[in-house]
Amino acid sequence: MTKVVVLRLIGDLESDIWVTFEWRPQGQLAEGRITTQLAPNPKIAHLYSNWQQRYLNLEYIYRNPRLKPRRIYLSSKQECEEFADELNKNLNQWLNSNHGFRRIRDKLAAQLRSNTDRNTHIRVMIQTDNPQLQRLPWHLWDFWNDHDSVEITLSPLEYETITANPPNDQVRVLAILGNSEGIDIEPDKQHLQELIGKDSLLEFLVKPTREQLEASLRDALGWHILFFAGHSSSERKRDRMTGRIYINDTDSLTIDELKHALKTAINNGLKLAIFNSCDGLGLGNALAELQIPQVIIMKEPIPDQVAHKFLEFFLTEFTQRKPLEQAVRVARQRLESIQHELPYATWLPVIYQHPTAKPWCWPVSESLESSREELSPVNRLIKLALATVALVGIYGIYKLAIEPNKLGDKISSGEEILDTTSAPRFKQRGVELVAACQTPWRDNLAIFSQKNWQRWQKCWWSKTNYQDAVNFFSKSWQEEDKDPETLIYLNNALLDATKSDYYTIAVAVPIVRNKDGSVKNRELAQEILRGIAHAQTEVNLELFQDNDKLPGKDILNGKSIKGKGLKVIIADDANIPSEAIQRAKALVKERNIYGVVGHYASDMTIPTVDIYNTNKLVLISSGSTTEELTEHPRDFFLRTVASAKIEAQSLVDYLVENGHQKAAGFYNPESPFTHSFWQEFKQQFTNQGGEIVNIKHDDISKQNFNAKQAIEEIRQTQETAIVLIPDGQVTNAVTNAIDMIKENNRGNVIVGSSGMARSKTLALENPDLFEKFVVSVPWHHLNSANPQVTQDAQTLWGKSFNSLTFRSALAYDTTRVLITAIEKQNNPTRLGMQKTLRSPDFSADGLTGKIEFEPANGNRKNPSRILVHVVPCPNQDHGLEFVPLEYSSCDYQKQE
Repeated sequence: MTKVVVLRLIGDLESDIWVTFEWRPQGQLAEGRITTQLAPNPKIAHLYSNWQQRYLNLEYIYRNPRLKPRRIYLSSKQECEEFADELNKNLNQWLNSNHGFRRIRDKLAAQLRSNTDRNTHIRVMIQTDNPQLQRLPWHLWDFWNDHDSVEITLSPLEYETITANPPNDQVRVLAILGNSEGIDIEPDKQHLQELIGKDSLLEFLVKPTREQLEASLRDALGWHILFFAGHSSSERKRDRMTGRIYINDTDSLTIDELKHALKTAINNGLKLAIFNSCDGLGLGNALAELQIPQVIIMKEPIPDQVAHKFLEFFLTEFTQRKPLEQAVRVARQRLESIQHELPYATWLPVIYQHPTAKPWCWPVSESLESSREELSPVNRLIKLALATVALVGIYGIYKLAIEPNKLGDKISSGEEILDTTSAPRFKQRGVELVAACQTPWRDNLAIFSQKNWQRWQKCWWSKTNYQDAVNFFSKSWQEEDKDPETLIYLNNALLDATKSDYYTIAVAVPIVRNKDGSVKNRELAQEILRGIAHAQTEVNLELFQDNDKLPGKDILNGKSIKGKGLKVIIADDANIPSEAIQRAKALVKERNIYGVVGHYASDMTIPTVDIYNTNKLVLISSGSTTEELTEHPRDFFLRTVASAKIEAQSLVDYLVENGHQKAAGFYNPESPFTHSFWQEFKQQFTNQGGEIVNIKHDDISKQNFNAKQAIEEIRQTQETAIVLIPDGQVTNAVTNAIDMIKENNRGNVIVGSSGMARSKTLALENPDLFEKFVVSVPWHHLNSANPQVTQDAQTLWGKSFNSLTFRSALAYDTTRVLITAIEKQNNPTRLGMQKTLRSPDFSADGLTGKIEFEPANGNRKNPSRILVHVVPCPNQDHGLEFVPLEYSSCDYQKQE
């Protein structure tokens, strides 16, 4: 049994720290909780900083450094010890003088004293995200003098439940030996070879390339342990810490750059990462964000001898099946034997622990395990239990296939309103009728209940609920708002009301919300849904020729899918990665879904693409352009939009052709799309003789971004073109980019990625500001490959329609791609969808032209790019409109 005690610290040493102490059995609810406050103590931070500086400068630390020193100069051991003693004194005084903290001390002591069972393991976690608090030498608290059997671990405040597939029984260890300039990592290799044991598989990667490293991390068999020796460091990126490892003599990578490969390794069962290298706190923080169970890092630079001894001591204990915390504690205590030569060795090792991870011990050998199984008196009971679990699993699969949609999960085919900007009365009535038919099956099992009997009749026999819902959705469309969500729900309700056969697809859209849950921005979601709803209505019109409820009868050219209709499920990913992951996990379980349109932002697609790929459900994005998505192609991912490389090339060509020789970029370095776009732009621009001007304030995602300051910095570089690359509305980048246009006031040429082509940009309502402004987009209605559909859209959406945007067009085309893939199969399946779409012969016709894919990576073949600018247009919102460069006005007359 494992008991967990948690000391949760929120705040920093400069301000009040909120402290929560709780205790519980592993995996269960807390049995008790104490809360208090610790007063600010900036002196401790100052003392630690002074000690750290002296420690880093001790001359013998740098005889064999694991971190290249910035400066090398002598520092006295005595001075370092003086700061350490003062830090020790102040830390204990701070903790012991607080009344509330004394209550925590007493309760912690009681918990430790109550542990008289040798088989009960107590785990002590300090849970905080503050780097200052993480670095403190918590083991110096004098409380531990009476409880030296405890190893303190660090833990993050934010985390998700771990769900990983365990690797096979044989322990598999991936050992990376990176850049070893000036250090000796050969002993690390020897200790691993000697102590890992005969029953494990040990694979070394010596100074690997990035490709080799990522390929090994993605090994389908999985790894139990990841080990690294070589140079490493911590660094701050915006408001968070990450770590960097130097994998060979020329290349280094941050954990962020390896996150997808590492996430795959974690999902495949990675239990423990050991970084026997310098300054690893950032490594621990970044890996914790990926939900790794345990990490061992060194908080500060570590001398060679300390690194060698720690690894030897730790592996000796751990391979003898000691719990991880106990093995680290013993190794730390044994380091005391060399502290007279290498002070503060015991301060360095620390475990970074996932709060819900179960304790992991080195497995017993396969032969011993087999013999134990044969001798075990409960083995038969275990097998019986497993058989029971299997039967329950089969039942669960059956339930999954037939269970109605859940309410409140932000996934809807008509049972809930996702775009809650307003709640039209008729639309709400229709949704309530559909929702009444989405109750769980268990609620309908009481067949003799009058209420249930009526529900069965209205929902599944006579379908009157759906028929009434059709009337309300139709009335909402005609009288309240020509809203694409309403039109999709109307289509879906008609299919159910008429008991029509249909195929099902899903779309993931970003409805951005405020903290209180109210809708902050629905523009992007609506643009996407217009394209989806248009394509869906075209399909279903042929089925409902005699039904006047579905709009577009006199407009659209209806064509069913082999006599069947099309149902669309909408999922709101909220433009938040954690939400996108939840939506993806839910969608892949819906076995009737043949494909998904989405996600839009690269920031949402990257964390979800492997969920779809693993579950063999086709995902086609109409908005994610980052090159990262196809660097490691997935069989079930494609995109109808051009990659960042092609989009960047169109702007580079424009600048070069117009004689602009210098450019400065403003982007979100944390966004996969904008980072990828800017890297591609820089490479292509310099290849054509251009010069990149580095700007200090180039991160337009920051809340405190100052557009005026950025423009002033640009003006000092004279004729420099400004490149605006906002992210997909995951931060304030779009707003800040628009502020740049305003502050620039026609001073410098500005070019922008497609994210700048939105009505929010035109809301500046001053045509003069856009005199030197050009944007690259994938499509414009004046260059449509299918003008008739463009004209039909204008008629269908009426006043709520402000010219068909490229986002609507690409969403329409992506839906047409899925429809075409279904049509080409005799008996459509998910696997058949993938094979059809990846076929070299596949093509579909859309608004953006013929759509074909590269079989190797799922990128679109020959995507188009169009450069647009802003012209006055009194008939449009804000009196402005984006038109192709060859047009001088919104009367669509081409320039001479």
